[in-house]
Order: sequence, then structure tokens, then C-alpha cells
Amino acid sequence: MNYTLNNIPERTVKPREKGITMVMDKGLSLRQVEDFLEVSGTHTDI
Repeated sequence: MNYTLNNIPERTVKPREKGITMVMDKGLSLRQVEDFLEVSGTHTDI
């Protein structure tokens, strides 16, 4: 599935020093989301 996301900057070439990371909710429990954010929340943008 391809979607057009508005207001997302163009991707830079690799290797990237910064970027946008999107996470899709696959039915995670509240505890799983808390754990995810604790471990990698600083690296997740959307």
C-alpha cells in the first residue's frame, strides 16, 4: 500500500544522520507501548 504523506520532508541520501521513523500499531498492549517508548522513544518521530 502506498500513501502520500503530507508535510513530510524529502528523504536525504544514505548514510543518514537524521530521519523520520514511523511505527505502526499492530495491537500492542499498553505495557508494550510503554516499553517501546522507554527503549526507543527518542528515535521515533511518528
